[in-house]
Amino acid sequence: MFTNTTLGTAIMTITLIALATGVALAGSLDKVQFIKIAPQDAKAVIKTADGKLQVIKAGDAIGETVTVKEIAANRIMLEEKTDKGPETIIVRMDNGKTRIERLRMHPDKTAQPMVAPAAVPAQKQ
Repeated sequence: MFTNTTLGTAIMTITLIALATGVALAGSLDKVQFIKIAPQDAKAVIKTADGKLQVIKAGDAIGETVTVKEIAANRIMLEEKTDKGPETIIVRMDNGKTRIERLRMHPDKTAQPMVAPAAVPAQKQ
C-alpha cells in the first residue's frame, strides 16, 4: 500500500519526468496509482482516476492511449500512443516506491542540428 510520502514521491517523479522530456503525461495516466505487481500471474493492480481498483494484464488498455505490454517482477511496461508516435513507459516498483520512466522511440523534431560556425577571415594589416 502507498503511504502519503510514497504517493507524493510518485507524483513528483511523474512531474519531473514530464518536465524533463518536455512532454505532458496523458490524461489517462496522470491520476493512475500503481498498487501491486503479481509477476507470477503476470498481472498488476492499479487504482484508476475514479478511485476504482482494477486488475490489469498484458494487452489491457488504461484509458484511451495506453496499452499494457508486459508485467514482470518489479515492473510494468506500457506503450502510449502519442502524436509523435508510440512511447514506452516503464513503471518500476521496489520496496514500496514507484518510479516511472518514459522512453521515446522517435527523434525529437524540435532539436536543431548543430552547425559549425563559419570561419572568420583573417584581417589584413
